[in-house]
Amino acid sequence: MKTMKTRMAAIAASAVLAACGGGDDSTTTTPTTPTAVTAEGFWSGSTTTGVGVSLAILENGETWGIYTSGGGIAGALYGNTRSSGNSLSGSGSDFNIPSRTTASATYSGTFSPKSSISVNTSGGVSFTGSYRTDYDQPASLAAVAGSFSGVGVSGSSPVQGVSVTISPTGIVTVPASLGCSASGSAAPRASGKNIFNVSVTFSGSTCALGNGATATGVAYYDAATQDLLVLALNSAKTDGFIYIGSK
Repeated sequence: MKTMKTRMAAIAASAVLAACGGGDDSTTTTPTTPTAVTAEGFWSGSTTTGVGVSLAILENGETWGIYTSGGGIAGALYGNTRSSGNSLSGSGSDFNIPSRTTASATYSGTFSPKSSISVNTSGGVSFTGSYRTDYDQPASLAAVAGSFSGVGVSGSSPVQGVSVTISPTGIVTVPASLGCSASGSAAPRASGKNIFNVSVTFSGSTCALGNGATATGVAYYDAATQDLLVLALNSAKTDGFIYIGSK
């Protein structure tokens, strides 16, 4: 009788262990590593000086920004952003269109993931912005395909009217203007976000970047307003092509 009670107790103990996940180590699972919080996203807002800012911080930290003032293109930023907790810091090149100058810049600030961002630059300018939720939608060639009218500029050319056409397969065409034309491609990034990789090659003796020069960068399309923003730089990252247009 004592032996029977002992066996029953052992069976009951095994059942309790099984219910609590104990016993066989082969059933244990490896804890998942939390996803790191970063400042990735597309942010829009303004600076303390009243300049509009559109800023894309990509999944790899690469950072592209366009400045606007009075409806025109005021400048651009290219750099790299690092995140730690809810703080960010970075460095890069700041392209000032009115003064035709390029300067090294550093910046730091804070962010709330997919909500808000606040940045202070080494030049004493502060920027606050909000997260654009459409960044989380995959870039679509079918949506962006069409003809755009807008303005384009480089670091060494004046702001001028420019037409850009993107085909459903991503072929980019810029008709000749003042003796300079361009062609290239646009393709959704592998990240699955609303950002396109862009490459354009210029043709013509009057092209600011030079005949045959290629600029690579990113583009963002706002499906709600049908606005297109493009920032592409030469291989040396010393000059490039900034474009803002609408269908």
